[in-house]
Amino acid sequence: MFNIGEMLFLASSLGALTYFIGTLIMGLPIPIYGIKKWGPKLILDGLYVTALVNAYGSILTLSSMIQSYLGATWCNFFKWVCCLIIQEIALNTFLRTIYGIIAVASGPTAGVLLSEVGVLFSLFGSLITTSETLLIIARIVYEYSQVFVALGILLISIPFRVGRGVGGSLIGFSIVFYAALPYLPNFLTSLGVNVLQDLNSIPNNNACCIIVSLMTKVVPLLIEGTIVLPIAYIIILSGISIGVGAAISGYSSRLPIPIEIF
Repeated sequence: MFNIGEMLFLASSLGALTYFIGTLIMGLPIPIYGIKKWGPKLILDGLYVTALVNAYGSILTLSSMIQSYLGATWCNFFKWVCCLIIQEIALNTFLRTIYGIIAVASGPTAGVLLSEVGVLFSLFGSLITTSETLLIIARIVYEYSQVFVALGILLISIPFRVGRGVGGSLIGFSIVFYAALPYLPNFLTSLGVNVLQDLNSIPNNNACCIIVSLMTKVVPLLIEGTIVLPIAYIIILSGISIGVGAAISGYSSRLPIPIEIF
């Protein structure tokens, strides 16, 4: 669906076009600063795009090296997320069974138990949705990170810096999230939050003990380990990717490494 080679070829062509537009503007016999100032900028932009196209493979290698340095792998990450979703679905199914049994039974505590189980239904539905959303984001990053880098280079190559900010952001997002998103389980473990291990410690002697354990221990742990801390981690990665994107696109309208031509 996405041809990375064609993207890079088009980016290289646009970079050459940008370079020649810059040289053309420099040669125009029009002493207007507002126009002439674009000459050196476009020349540098053309050279920068050429460097980015040639560094495409190095960018991907850098991202993989950072991931390896962190000690994280996509395989372990997907295994962790899938196990988490399976555990949440299993608990939700168990709650549905308990709800049906309580609804059939009659007694003074049936209404209270039904309300408590109903609250757990809502919470587990939100937890499953959050975990599945995290899985979808991870799949997008894992499968399309190379496309994002190529598309970012292509946007940066558009003359007159029309797509430079968006292109730099795409490259920064791809580098940071591909390298660091699989580190999320390690990040949670370093903070003393081990969701899967604590889910396996749920008592199984009777339904009341299970419901009490879910309300007092499991649900707070899941909210912390699947919503609060992952969102905080993604916000941290987003901030880093914005900084990397800004460095690549250059908010100061200059190359990261100054080059004196004139």
